[in-house]
Amino acid sequence: MNAKLAQKKNEDKFYKKGDFWIRICLSILFLSVFFIVFFWCNGQLYFTKVNYVDDYRNFPFQVHIIDVEQGDSFLVKFPNNQVMLIDCGTQDEGENVVRYVKAFFKNEGLNKIDYLLLTHQDADHVGGATKVLSQINVENLIRPKVVTESESDLYPYYQVSQSQTYDTVINLAYQNECNIIFGERGLEYDFDGAVVEFLSPSQNYYSASNDYSAVIMITCLTKKFLFMGDATKQIEQALIAEYGDYLKADVLKVGHHGSSTSSSLEFLQIVQPEYAIISAREQSDFPSAQVSNNLNSLNIDILSTANLNNFAITIYNNQIVYAKAIFPSSELALLISIIIIALILTWGIKIKDNTNKNKQK
Repeated sequence: MNAKLAQKKNEDKFYKKGDFWIRICLSILFLSVFFIVFFWCNGQLYFTKVNYVDDYRNFPFQVHIIDVEQGDSFLVKFPNNQVMLIDCGTQDEGENVVRYVKAFFKNEGLNKIDYLLLTHQDADHVGGATKVLSQINVENLIRPKVVTESESDLYPYYQVSQSQTYDTVINLAYQNECNIIFGERGLEYDFDGAVVEFLSPSQNYYSASNDYSAVIMITCLTKKFLFMGDATKQIEQALIAEYGDYLKADVLKVGHHGSSTSSSLEFLQIVQPEYAIISAREQSDFPSAQVSNNLNSLNIDILSTANLNNFAITIYNNQIVYAKAIFPSSELALLISIIIIALILTWGIKIKDNTNKNKQK
């Protein structure tokens, strides 16, 4: 009797050969289904350190607004799959920009920045470029008309930089053999139907660093996106005089994070945007009360990184649409729970073995 009990315990303890392989096959099946669904739905993004906007994957035109606290950084994909990164935030935010760009590359099947545009020399726009240039392939660098000390003999009519951060970025671009271009009015690129026009700067020298800002208009299909950098009201007045109603745009990247130094009521009345993008830190003084009043008086919707964090904009059915970054969802948790339960049941329930019964018959 004791021998029979010992044999039974032995059988319960160890799986029979056929029983074991059935369980292995079922486990492989469940795990295969899980991984197919997980990666097909881009589930790996829930475990990255960056909240990436995947809603518009493979859309021909996308504008990603990267939250870099008190700074600017925008990633633009054009219909010909070329990419432009506009500014990189501060040096502290550079790694966040790199992570976001790499997540974008992975999901779009791309591997380089075709154009890195540094709108002007301020640290909250160029600081993160050191990380970008160190970790990502950049083909072309578009820079302001501000030169390092070592370049001053080559460009005697340009202002010499007083910023070590800016100088480091420019020197690194030379080391990486980037094609270096000075941004100025009249510069234009056509990316298979999406056109980027530089409306400013028009001069070689400005007394205020913000006025060196590259002001660009991106036109795709029937929609227009106007990026102002940190351009001041003085530049806005010059643009009104030069371009007038041509400045009308569907989306406006508000100048200087919504500071009162930019976004005059007259300028906003000319541009008449549907949406105004403000890149600013949460619980900051941006946008200013004056700019908020100007925007609200014209019924312009404000899209701010302070409220939305990372978000993206595209054109769908000839309309401007936007989406916030992906956060962990209950659907993913449910899927993982189902797979875990299936595996527990597979290994926990004893599978009937009818072999001996069939032999007895």
